[in-house]
Amino acid sequence: ALTDRQVFMIAGLLPFTLVFLAMFTPEKAVAEKGSAEFEKKKLQDKVKELYRTIMMPEIFYPTAFIFLLNATPGTGSAWFYFYSSKPPLGLGFSSTFLGTMNVVGSIASLGGIILFQSYLKNVPFRPLLLWGTIICTALGISNLVVVFHWNRAWGIPDGFFCLGESAIVSVIGWVTTMPIIVLASRLCPEGMEGTIYALIMSINNMGGIISSQIGAILTMYLGVTATNLDNLWLLVLICNLSTLVPLVLIRWIPDGDPGSIKKPVALDRDDDDDV
Repeated sequence: ALTDRQVFMIAGLLPFTLVFLAMFTPEKAVAEKGSAEFEKKKLQDKVKELYRTIMMPEIFYPTAFIFLLNATPGTGSAWFYFYSSKPPLGLGFSSTFLGTMNVVGSIASLGGIILFQSYLKNVPFRPLLLWGTIICTALGISNLVVVFHWNRAWGIPDGFFCLGESAIVSVIGWVTTMPIIVLASRLCPEGMEGTIYALIMSINNMGGIISSQIGAILTMYLGVTATNLDNLWLLVLICNLSTLVPLVLIRWIPDGDPGSIKKPVALDRDDDDDV
């Protein structure tokens, strides 16, 4: 059997093989100085065009809302401490059970996608994101039930409660995520679909990274560690309630029938850029 160190080493080396593939990838060299300057000027024009397009109000405001919604702090590794620590500090789940929770969550995510495609694809983005976020927040706060072990008083085992919570949160989470993906595709102007979509999703992912960093700082500030989970309930409460804050800007999301939202028209380059 492989050790933990060997598994991490293999997982780290596999992506590194892309470096060797890049060395043998055919690439057309720019031989003439004039052509190099032309390509540089062309790249500058594309960057300016991309900037003007992303700053269009019908693209900028929904993208900013998506970023803010994803940038709210997350609990991060604090849940791993709670799940894996031995009682009475934590729940004492085994690595096998934690893997089972991930599998259940992944299967439930597929159910969320099917649910959206079957029944919710024609629902306007604004109310779907509004109520989806509110429900996700309520479900997140419900984790306090297992933190304070209220579920045991109700006769619900810790494992059963966490599996059910993981499945429900995954379904609702993807029902809320799908409108973001669909909206991102609708915001792409013709002729720049790939570039704008990649940029919007990159901004979305950057919000997730910021969420993790803010959550880590908050976890450290509250003193939540593998051996001290006294303030875990406060961390859970703050992180989930903060998700509601971006909803004050929900009007940045287009309202009405999703099928009626027209693609923005990319701005033409100014005459000054052609000099």
